[in-house]
Amino acid sequence: MQNAIITALAASAVLLLTGGCVTKLESDPGAPTGPPSATITVDEWQAAYDVAAATGKGTIRFNGQTRPFSITGVGAGGTGAQNIVASGKVFNLNSLTDFSGTYTGLRSGLTLIEGKMHEKLVNNKGVIIYLTGKTTGLSSSTGLDEVIE
Repeated sequence: MQNAIITALAASAVLLLTGGCVTKLESDPGAPTGPPSATITVDEWQAAYDVAAATGKGTIRFNGQTRPFSITGVGAGGTGAQNIVASGKVFNLNSLTDFSGTYTGLRSGLTLIEGKMHEKLVNNKGVIIYLTGKTTGLSSSTGLDEVIE
């Protein structure tokens, strides 16, 4: 138990020092310009103890269509559990078939009851998602995510 507390405190200190690692759309010099191809909402649960697992659901709105999707994911780094409710912008999406796949991205954050999150995810077809949202729970997270839609 004491090791888990020390690990969580150390991870929290790292997060405070590296909080700028996660890319926001507004601060990403390589971000696409112009309007997004689509928008999404996400409701996801994450749990971690050095290895993170995630599950959830979401909705994408593209060319007048609304389609639900499910999320499963794995990651490296972090401790605790949290719920993420986020919305985002999707770029470089030409058809809904390009949306499916595995996305990778970096994450860092600290949730003590409530928190905020920003994440950039990219799939192998060049689709880019920028998410912004709120977190609830008790969690410190830093590492790499792979999210499968």
